[in-house]
Amino acid sequence: MKSKVIRVWDVLDAGETACRVYERVLARPTSIEVANNMICLLLWLETIAGVHILEDVPAMEGSGITLSRLVIEADALYNYLLHGQEALPEPLVGIPAIKALCNSGQPVDFRLFKFHRDLVARGVTVIRDTIAEVIFSDHLHMMLRRFEDEVHSSTSVTTSMPTPELIAPFVAITRTPPEDSRTAFVAFWEGHPLSSQDIINYFEQLLGFGRCIERVETEQPCAGQTPKHAVIVFSSAELREQVMFNETAVYYRVNGYDMWVQAYKPPL
Repeated sequence: MKSKVIRVWDVLDAGETACRVYERVLARPTSIEVANNMICLLLWLETIAGVHILEDVPAMEGSGITLSRLVIEADALYNYLLHGQEALPEPLVGIPAIKALCNSGQPVDFRLFKFHRDLVARGVTVIRDTIAEVIFSDHLHMMLRRFEDEVHSSTSVTTSMPTPELIAPFVAITRTPPEDSRTAFVAFWEGHPLSSQDIINYFEQLLGFGRCIERVETEQPCAGQTPKHAVIVFSSAELREQVMFNETAVYYRVNGYDMWVQAYKPPL
């Protein structure tokens, strides 16, 4: 069965909310680079948050502290992830605006970004180099609006056709590696961490899935902290689906404690 061809205007349509947020942030005013950084990071967060977090941003007051804080935090995180900064400035480490935006999905904190830094950077880079190139294109949006205006203003059956640029197949020039598509995020309640071997034994022996895990890595936190995050790389995407019972996110009870697992769905 052939897969559906994704057109450029499909990407424009799917990115309509991101475009509105982008324009709102620019109107604050904000530099184009900072606005780009923010949208790319938030688009990546939507792959793990379990909710469409961008939908909440247009309701924020343009000159309000919440939107200002969100822009600053997202830009700082972007630069931390992609530009090799050692740490966030101390006032931003708690990332409260980003945490509030994601409060109904994945447990998000700075330690998540620190632990998954390489994986997040790959995903954000792919978004920046592919989807965002379309979403941020004034030229493509102008052509789409012109075509929609022609269709809506027509009093009879329209013969208007979208421009070749709009109906061209969307071709991603970069993609995340296959390993990311068989990866799952893990979160523990602080103070009740599990070892890599605990996790492997739970899935492969207790649940009886056999050799289904390639590796497990757990967070190495700072002094005085206990691990909160881990990552599981399954042997295949199909085995990940079996272990997670075809769900996107699952709570498991391991050694008397809750373990939250979410399948990572890379942007491309």
